Amino acid sequence: MSVQINSFNSYDIDKTKNKSAGIALLKQREDATALLYADPHNPMRHLQRGTVHFELGYPDLAAADAYRALTLFEAVIDPDSSEYKAHKRVGLDSVDSIGSLGFVDGVASRHIRDAEKSSGNDHGNSEDGDEEDEEEVCFEPVSQDEYTEHIWQVYILLVKSLVQCGCMRDAYHFCIQAMNLSGVDFKCSFDELEEQLNTIKRSCVASLRSRKRRERRVLSSAIEDQEQETDDELLAEFEPAHLDGQGFARRVLYPWNTHEPDRHAPETLQLLNERLKKVAPKCEVRSIALPALYDSTTDSTAAGKGGEGEKTSVQLGLVATQNIAPGETFLHESSFLTATNRLHDDLCDACNGPIPDLSAADPSVACENCQDTVFCSQECHDLAQSIYHPAECGKEGLEAIGKDIQDPKDKADYLYLLLLRRAIAMVATQRIHPLDLQEVKYIWGDFYPLDDGLLPPPPPPPPPLLPPSSPSPLQSSQPPSATLPFSFHLTILQPTRLLEEMGLDPFTTLPLYDTWILNTLYAKFRGTASGRLSTWDGGPEVCAVHPLWCLANHSCDPNVRWEWGGKITFTARGEEERVRWGGRGGEVEVGSGRGRGIRKGEEILNYYCDVGLGVRERREWARGALGGTCLCERCMWEERDERGEGVLKN
Repeated sequence: MSVQINSFNSYDIDKTKNKSAGIALLKQREDATALLYADPHNPMRHLQRGTVHFELGYPDLAAADAYRALTLFEAVIDPDSSEYKAHKRVGLDSVDSIGSLGFVDGVASRHIRDAEKSSGNDHGNSEDGDEEDEEEVCFEPVSQDEYTEHIWQVYILLVKSLVQCGCMRDAYHFCIQAMNLSGVDFKCSFDELEEQLNTIKRSCVASLRSRKRRERRVLSSAIEDQEQETDDELLAEFEPAHLDGQGFARRVLYPWNTHEPDRHAPETLQLLNERLKKVAPKCEVRSIALPALYDSTTDSTAAGKGGEGEKTSVQLGLVATQNIAPGETFLHESSFLTATNRLHDDLCDACNGPIPDLSAADPSVACENCQDTVFCSQECHDLAQSIYHPAECGKEGLEAIGKDIQDPKDKADYLYLLLLRRAIAMVATQRIHPLDLQEVKYIWGDFYPLDDGLLPPPPPPPPPLLPPSSPSPLQSSQPPSATLPFSFHLTILQPTRLLEEMGLDPFTTLPLYDTWILNTLYAKFRGTASGRLSTWDGGPEVCAVHPLWCLANHSCDPNVRWEWGGKITFTARGEEERVRWGGRGGEVEVGSGRGRGIRKGEEILNYYCDVGLGVRERREWARGALGGTCLCERCMWEERDERGEGVLKN
């Protein structure tokens, strides 16, 4: 017993130390962010905050900071080919000096105005020449010596962060780029890059070995028993193009996020129900206790056993306030937070509904200032002007970003990027913070809870060689919350392009479009966006976020079906449309109400996957949207049935 007590005390002390370190780092991040927002074209500020982000356990945010620092440092050595000037603000020595320089909340008022502009011209240009001259007096250029002093640190932080996220392809690219730098010679830094390069190659070896093992298993069990390739043999097959481009980031509610509302507060529920009355008068929003999914895994044997200690998560849901007949359509909701990946389509630019024929009584309406932007109605045209379109109007370069993606497995990810584009346009037009947009403010991003210490456990050092049965070097280094798909291109590079094409400076507008904000939006999109499949190749081609529709919780035995064509709808399923399965409720009993649509007081149950699939396939498909393994009644019963454990009768 004494050993257990000592062990507990040691753990408790370590946890307390970890929490104290986390709080100290959060304070460092707060100060570094204030200085960065006040001095956004200073690459050293980005490097400083990136280092803190890495220590806090956010390598994705560190990678974004490092890349911005790299972009500005490249402007030092090649100013003619850069759109930006790398300069530092004079007299900004500490957070205390921010107020004396005329800043508001750590951000220059001029930068706030830049962030709110819905359009602009060349980056850094000002309509007021006197104001620009005054700004120039406050800055001095970043020197070549400062470039030489810091460039290795930037590359090492960028490569380490991308490796930690699992974005090996881009990590390899920047690692080789750094090793080929001319005019800079730091032996210790080069050794550190060599170490990262070895980690990248080890991950490639592990991936190749795993793939070959699967191939042997498919071909023949006899082949599987053959002697496996050595590391050297697998390294001979190394191709940078075969490295993983997508990794993962922590899917958490950031400690510094002050925009997330109390979704269960009475005033919040009242606001949502007032909105819901307009689109679904027979329903109301309520707080509902659901099984917590963030601890579940793809093989949910442990989660499937349930028990009194089962964790719950209180979420919002929709409940019928009146009886809803089978076949009755009881929700109609429109949204302008939409996206399509078809470069030239016949859909409304605003709601993604079909464009009416030219002979229709209410014909389509084109934007006067855009050649190819067409709306399905005058109403959509007028609403678009106040909601998002001015930020996109006439920006021809936007249209090519994320459209006509050929690889089917990439289409869904690029649709989320296009949703991000629409959100940015909404923010720039409405002059509001992205997380305060009514389309996203009250939806949940399937966030994992932060651990008590605020910091993830440190990753173990990778082994020098990988034995045949070893997992990837990163599998054990990622915290459990690292479930948000993350890539250099879709989270860092392409959002920067979107801002540039809208005439927005990605450095001065950082208070609105910082990477943690984009990650939060991505988490919310992935958990709530509806999609429509292409009739050509079966891949996703259109998606949207409907903030009230998505409040309905998922079940693999849904009591509604939904359709989307400009507006999204819920229709109550009749008994003949309900899923047939062998668990409790699988058979219709007299007086059960199963054939009578949805009864007053019953929860509206939506679905985020093909409910005709088996339990394993359903869970795999829904995992990204749900943030974990589905634990609905049907999935739990079918999992127990697969394991031969019988059925729980209530």
